[in-house]
Amino acid sequence: MNEINQSIKAARQFEFYVKHIWPIQRILYKSKISKRCTSCAASEKMIKLLESNICEVCNTYKKNSQSEKRDVDCENVLNQTLESYQGKGSNHYDALVLFSGGKDSTYFIKRIKEEFPRLRMLAFTMDNGFMSPVAKSNIDNLLPKLNIDHFFVRPKSEFHKKLFKYTITHLNAEGGYGTVDFSDGEFMLDTARHIAAERKIPLILCGYSKYQIQNGLKLNSLESPREKELQDRVETAGIKLKAIFNNEDDLSRWWRASQYKNEDVARLIFPLYAWNLEEEMIKKQVEKWGLLQNKNNSPIVTNHLLIPLLGVVDVHQLGYSSFEIEFCRMIREGKANKKEWLHVFEFLEYVSRSGLFVKENIKQSLSWLNLDESQVGIKFE
Repeated sequence: MNEINQSIKAARQFEFYVKHIWPIQRILYKSKISKRCTSCAASEKMIKLLESNICEVCNTYKKNSQSEKRDVDCENVLNQTLESYQGKGSNHYDALVLFSGGKDSTYFIKRIKEEFPRLRMLAFTMDNGFMSPVAKSNIDNLLPKLNIDHFFVRPKSEFHKKLFKYTITHLNAEGGYGTVDFSDGEFMLDTARHIAAERKIPLILCGYSKYQIQNGLKLNSLESPREKELQDRVETAGIKLKAIFNNEDDLSRWWRASQYKNEDVARLIFPLYAWNLEEEMIKKQVEKWGLLQNKNNSPIVTNHLLIPLLGVVDVHQLGYSSFEIEFCRMIREGKANKKEWLHVFEFLEYVSRSGLFVKENIKQSLSWLNLDESQVGIKFE
């Protein structure tokens, strides 16, 4: 418990430093950090910068695209779907909703409850053994306010340790985001699929952003294709499951549609794909509703405890954090604050090499996975 509290303390210190100290101090460390796009804050190590200090993506985006318009047709499809499933579940629930305790899942649950009050929802949270205490506290505080049934799923700790240890030592080209974090998300979705099928809940609602759906899941729709939902999983993040797990108990935890009747396999829906909202709008709305205050809705403190390790490994192996790609796109599209995330990216790069605030946290995270710094390519200055 003390080790977990130290991790949260380090995250709070990181957040404070980024907001109040780094904006001044960054001038002194210009030679130690990468140049970045003046438009979206992308690192020169991630995307080539042109002579104007605009990255290639922003240069093309400015010339060839306009701000994304609200997709009314997509919203209508979402509304019609949710409306049609109100009271239609064969047992107690119409929809299983994934609830992390962060701002996005809090927002979409509250909004759906207001707009579709007859949709009977059951929320569930996956505790992967490295869940942030801030997220857990958020959930405890939010459940009475949201007035929703809820339960935790806590697989045995060795399951996630196997998954994370293998994926962090076998990163694909998309780094920690595309390998470790992606496989964690896929297991969470697979668990939801099993629960929904067993309880005959016809819908699964997930709060992934439009970027996560398009770039992570490689989908361009608010719903996962039916043919995908009816397939058994054999790999995650491009890695065969049998390369990670060597026993049937662990393998059976992943999605096996063949165990169920087709009509018992739920539809997987992504409401935030249809809404496509700005990050600041979601923050302000959950605060306005009296659900989450600013200090408890930051992904820096609500994401699971291995996220700092993934960021540091990425900087050492790629030169930048793979999570930056998502936020640079959001900045480009006007959905995230450039100055705020520029400072986060810069400071993460600096501390990843210097070890400031993160060194002990990284060592502890690696010890949880029975790894050392050399096995993941980390070498602090």
